[in-house]
Amino acid sequence: MIPSEQMEMEEEESKELLDECWEMIFDRLQHKSDQESITLVCKRFLSITNSVRNIRFCNLRGDLNEAVVAIARSGLDLEELLALSDIHSQRALWLEELGSNMKNKALTFSGGQGDADLVRIADSFPNLEELCIDHEGVYTITVTDEGVDYMSSKLKRLRKIDLSNKAHISDKSLVLLSKNCQLLEHIKIYDYSTVTEEGISFLVNNSHHLNFLYICKGVKIDSFGVNGSSSFLPNLRSLRLQHVDISDEFLISLTEARMSLTDLALTDCESFTFTGISRLLLHTAQSLKSFELGGLRGVEFLTNEHIEYLSSFLQNLTSIKLFDCSNLSDSAFVMITQRCSHLCHFAMTDSSLGKEDYKYDGLMKKNQSVKYLDLSSHDEFRASVLKRLLYICPEVEKLRLRHCFFLRHDKLNVPDILEYNRRLVKLDITGSHHIKYLTENDLELEFYVLEKLVAKFSGINDRLLTKLGRICPRLVHLNLQDCGKVTEQGVKEVLILCKQLRYLSISCCEKVDFNIIPWIVTSRPSLRKLVSSSRNYPDDETQEHFLQQGCLVLKDSNYYFTEDVFRCNMLNLNMCVLL
Repeated sequence: MIPSEQMEMEEEESKELLDECWEMIFDRLQHKSDQESITLVCKRFLSITNSVRNIRFCNLRGDLNEAVVAIARSGLDLEELLALSDIHSQRALWLEELGSNMKNKALTFSGGQGDADLVRIADSFPNLEELCIDHEGVYTITVTDEGVDYMSSKLKRLRKIDLSNKAHISDKSLVLLSKNCQLLEHIKIYDYSTVTEEGISFLVNNSHHLNFLYICKGVKIDSFGVNGSSSFLPNLRSLRLQHVDISDEFLISLTEARMSLTDLALTDCESFTFTGISRLLLHTAQSLKSFELGGLRGVEFLTNEHIEYLSSFLQNLTSIKLFDCSNLSDSAFVMITQRCSHLCHFAMTDSSLGKEDYKYDGLMKKNQSVKYLDLSSHDEFRASVLKRLLYICPEVEKLRLRHCFFLRHDKLNVPDILEYNRRLVKLDITGSHHIKYLTENDLELEFYVLEKLVAKFSGINDRLLTKLGRICPRLVHLNLQDCGKVTEQGVKEVLILCKQLRYLSISCCEKVDFNIIPWIVTSRPSLRKLVSSSRNYPDDETQEHFLQQGCLVLKDSNYYFTEDVFRCNMLNLNMCVLL
């Protein structure tokens, strides 16, 4: 008989969530500042949040070898390491150190030594599951078939590979990956490769577990060479094609492969028509969750009438992105939001929104599911039209209005946007002009939950900036790059009002002198990262002083990490800067 106290204890323990569950919860938090708040709850939460972080090196001017070796010997249990640098000396040494001291499952770092990098990685990380080689610079040595041959023969557990857009590989590499990496699920193929339709078809038909295929290459594909029941194409869940020449016959052939796609993207593809894409969408309607279509080529055929037809059977979609579809207007927007009730992400850019004589009525349903809305790249846009669209989607949390040019007599009113969408936490008005300036009568005190404002190259001025500071006290991220109408006074006002601000960029703000930076760092102790308005300030000594105050101040455009910066970050991992 188990004592009652022991039974109660076991019952309490059974209610405890596993660390893995907490990791999934914490990983969905939108801001790192939220994770830092969680670390104050208990030591267990501190340990969990530290475990889900990664470390990334970018533009490290100090000794990269010393830094990486220090991390390898630190005892940190990293699952992913991002090492991006142009320093190549002793690379074999620190790869060996990382491989022998850490159990990395994912590795991302800049190339530069081509096949030699693949050989070192394969020898150092025999259990690697995810690999991304990012080639930086023009004169780097690229990856070839020989490197892929050696790497694929060693990394038997490889599931995901991205060899960057400068890998000079051919069909041979695709054959090798298919034969040697039996667990391969995810692959990206770029334009610098010389792969053909034949190699891609072999990959698709011989990779048992392949569920994600991304092709960004000017190649013509008529068929994946589906071979009846022996094809593994039905396992494919995500198909993303960019700059690919495809035909209606190709799209229709995919329906014959009994695919259950959940993600489909056709960007800057050409030679297909509405007939082909509609047949494929009709076939995958039950499984498809994300659909992306657009680009500068190939979608001129798409009209409001086509959207009306497609939306009738795409009601399970949670994400729709329509780019550069100039023939789509208000009717298409309304039809999608009314019929796709599960829609969470919706992008409709560079369209004809506002140019159709569409009669909005009060009978329209409000789509409460849309959380992300992108209406970027619209000329002669009207704020009155924007209000109507936001009325239909009142629960938007992230709104992009990049490069929207509003009419002078119907200007963008940012506080109005916040009023229509009181749950808005991120607003991006980069490059948007004709923004309504506020008067003293507009300064009523309403509080909103906006946390991130990106206003690069926009017409925002001091008065609007001060207004936003008053009504958005939760602001943590503010990007004012190239805002020519913002002065030091506006910056001071918003810093005084936004006591939780953690990121600020005054890059290229010609009316904001860099001499204000010491005041900024001292006056706003919550600030963790600041982009200077000067290419020469701060120097290394001053930067170290700011770091001791808890803020990383970066030069405008051209900045470099120093060895001292790295040491400061190593002493306090909670301050580790991810660039």
